[in-house]
Amino acid sequence: MEDHIVVALITFFVTVSGIASNTYVFIVAQKMSSMSSSFGTITKNQTIANSMMCFCFLLIVPLQFGFFKSLVRFTHFIGSIAMISDEISNMSHLLIAVNRFCAVFLQLHYEKCFSIRKTKYMLVIIWVTSIVGCIILYEVIGCNLHYDKPSWNLAFIQTEKCIQLTWYSDFVMTLVTNLLTAFKASRNSRMLMNAAGLQMSKTQRQREMNFIRQTFFQGLSVFTGQITYYVVAPILTNPVVTFVVGSLWGFMHAVEGLIIILSNKEMRQVFGQPKRKTTTVSIFVSANSRFQ
Repeated sequence: MEDHIVVALITFFVTVSGIASNTYVFIVAQKMSSMSSSFGTITKNQTIANSMMCFCFLLIVPLQFGFFKSLVRFTHFIGSIAMISDEISNMSHLLIAVNRFCAVFLQLHYEKCFSIRKTKYMLVIIWVTSIVGCIILYEVIGCNLHYDKPSWNLAFIQTEKCIQLTWYSDFVMTLVTNLLTAFKASRNSRMLMNAAGLQMSKTQRQREMNFIRQTFFQGLSVFTGQITYYVVAPILTNPVVTFVVGSLWGFMHAVEGLIIILSNKEMRQVFGQPKRKTTTVSIFVSANSRFQ
């Protein structure tokens, strides 16, 4: 099988799986009482961004197969949407980490900081800043992320100006954001384990640990994707391996849906819970009944 066919099949499988897992999380979160909170709102927002990223990579599958070659020049629009999705997801990571810290250790101030209304305002700010920032950087300035035929992947324009801009705007900022997210989640986990005075039931404590674990692994996954794209992929020689490693920054958004599912037992059991049977007892009283 030719390399470009292998690459296209890998991309198709990963992106479809990512869309399915993130969609599952979004739908199930609507049914969970624990996800009706600020944390759930941010998580559902994140699954939308992750699905958008997966869809962007799914759109380049026909190009990887060798179809629609005339449309390659328009792929910078796909690249810009992918970067917008990436920024929204990354900022959501950080917001979730702060949210969990406040929920566990600043319980008296949690509702003031993370009411549903304020959370939605923060998410709107994340979307607006991500969209405006990415349009300016990747469309107005012209440092496009476009489909690169030789690598079968999305790649930045390799000019000196764009290399510097994307290095600081994409790699450094994303790296710092997700390292901070992973560190914050790890610290929250240690503090929660050592906090004896917290007014929490065993179930609540376990749920918070699951949420914090989810935050940690999500931040770590995106951090891994950035390192492999900028550091590992350039030194590899096998084209298929280079593609896979160089695509992890996008593919990790597909993995995040699975991380959320694995980190949340309640989410895995939503559709498996048997419905409670209700017994209706009807008593009919007849005025003409005779008792003997």
